[in-house]
This record gives sequence, structure tokens and C-alpha cells, in this order.
Amino acid sequence: MGGIDDDQPQTASERLWSASRTAARLLSNERPVTAGERLAALAASPHAAHEEAADVYGDGIVERLEARIAELLNKPAALWFPSGTMAQQAILQVWAARSGSARVAVHPLHHTQLQEEDAFARLSGFEAVHPTTARRHPTADELRATAGPLAAAVLELPMQELGYVLPTWEEYTAFAEAARERSIPLHVDGARIWESRTRFAKTLPEIAAEASSLYVSLYKGVGGLSGAAIAASADVVDDARIWRTRYGGDLFRQFPAIIAALDGLDARLDRMDAWVRQAAVVADGLRRLPELHIEAGLPHINEFWVSSELPAGALNAAVLEHLETTGDRWLHGWWSAEGRSVAEATIRDDALAWTAEDVAAAGRAVLDRARTLVA
Repeated sequence: MGGIDDDQPQTASERLWSASRTAARLLSNERPVTAGERLAALAASPHAAHEEAADVYGDGIVERLEARIAELLNKPAALWFPSGTMAQQAILQVWAARSGSARVAVHPLHHTQLQEEDAFARLSGFEAVHPTTARRHPTADELRATAGPLAAAVLELPMQELGYVLPTWEEYTAFAEAARERSIPLHVDGARIWESRTRFAKTLPEIAAEASSLYVSLYKGVGGLSGAAIAASADVVDDARIWRTRYGGDLFRQFPAIIAALDGLDARLDRMDAWVRQAAVVADGLRRLPELHIEAGLPHINEFWVSSELPAGALNAAVLEHLETTGDRWLHGWWSAEGRSVAEATIRDDALAWTAEDVAAAGRAVLDRARTLVA
């Protein structure tokens, strides 16, 4: 791994990075690459060869990406943001200004409530209103029963903190209808909406049509370097552009991230159905191991959470030892949460070679090794 002093022993994370580079098989996520390799791939992209000047404050290739996203979602317009956190704060500011209310209906497990250092209230001045605190999506009736004015209602598809859970299509459309009945804009957090098409059995435009505004990530499943976009009506996007400037999101040049996003949309959207189908195969293999637990009904997309009562440290050490011994990287990146260990399975192209039997056999070896480390 470049930059490591050869006289110093590698840390566990450095060993995992190095061994993952040459692994025979990877079950979860993707093979790591160096910065130089990623830059070389961007330079070889047909989007980099496009005859146009580098972008300046959001023109050129940035506008091409925005038009592509608007077309994919069949929305009138789309707007690029350097981060999803900024994108969702900005669009909610638009809805708050139009309604005259700072109250936003949102689940307490949503990203804005857990991972943004309280920017929702401290920076943007929003008040969170919870139609439900239950560990599930809010229902249409709960939105109808939420008292008082609301700037917007937020629905996360899928909900990450529940292990990437989607509502049924009927539940989603009923929630959207309840928002329309109250003339409340429905903002969909669709960071992984691309991967949600399979379970919904709907097209992206059909999913997006239910939402007044939709946020999509361009670095998660799409595989870009960073960034996000908001899709909505043209007038809403125009207002969001002002908030992007206010939040400091008008960067002078952004073309590396834009090229990566365009490459990802070209290469990955058609792969996602296969990833979701393979996630069910992987989950089948994992469920054969009694030490592991996956919530009933999952996976809904190509990502899902797995938990165990074995310590996270022992599991991570066992995964690394198994990788260095066999060349197979099993489910890695375990962390501790609420007295259990949790890992996130992210199924992409590298996982397609695994059968359920392969997953269970490798898991059995890793879990047995973890038990010896605990003893």
C-alpha cells in the first residue's frame, strides 16, 4: 500500500486493504483501487474525451449530468450537489420557504436526524415532526394524523437504519396520496432508489412520479467519487440552486466527480437487478449459519444488515485471517451496536460468483475462527 513505511508493521486496516487488492473472491463491496488507478480510469472515460471546456461553476459537463438524471427520472429538471447532506438541506429550505413552516415530517432514524451533527435544526432551523417512532416506515394514516402545518414529508427509500427496508408499492403510493391530500410536498430520500426498482417492479419514472422532489446519490451504488442530485420541477430546482449557493455548494470545478457519475450511470444501472437477485442468494447462505441473524423478509435491495452475538473485533480479525489464508474476503467491517455486532452486506459484481453454499462454507470457517479468538 503506497506511503506505508516498510519498516513498520501494517495495521489491520492496511492488511485488509492489501489483501483485498489481490483477493480471489470478494463477497461484499468492491476491490479497492489506488488514487492513481481511479484517476487513470477517469482519464480513459469517453466523457473525459468529450470536446468541451472544463466546467466552471456548474456549467458544461455538470449540466449534461443534470439533464441525464432528469431524463432518467422523467422530472423536468435536476441539480447537482457536492454532497447529499447539502442537497437535502437545500430542497427542504425550498419547501419551508414556500409553505411558511419549518416543520418537517421525518422519521427519527433518517440520515438528517442521526448523521448530520444536528444541522437539520442548528444550521437550517427545521423542526422535526415524527409521524411515527416505530422501527418501520410511517403510514399514510399516520401522516394524515400528524397535526399542524408541515413544510414537507420525507420518506427514505429504502430506510438504511432498518437494514435497507422498502415499503410495499401500495404503502408508498398511499403515503404519497396522503401528502397530496394535505398539499404537502413529498420529498423522497432516494440515495439508493436506483437499486429499489427490482422489488417495486416499477421504472424509475414511475417511482419518481409520486414524489414532489427526489434526492439521488451518485457515489453509492452508482460508484462515483462523490455527489448527489435533486430532481423536481424547474421552478423548484431554480430555488434549490439559490440554496446551493447559500450552503457553499457552487464549486469552481467539479468535472472529476461528474465524469465518475456519468461513467457509473452508464455502466451500473443495468447491473443492479442482478445485484439484487444475488443478494437473496447471499442471504440464503448467511441464514444457514445459526450465529447470524437477518431480519425476516430482507434483502429488499442489494444491501442488507447482518447481526451476530460474537464480538465485532473477533469477527473482523477472523475475516482478515481467512482472507490472508484463502484469498476469500467474506463479510467484513463489523461494528458494535446495541449489544450485538453488525455488518453491512453490499452485493455487487464481485459477489456474483458466490453460491449460497460458498457463502455458508466460508462463513462457517470465519465464525469458527472468531470463536477461537474469543476463547
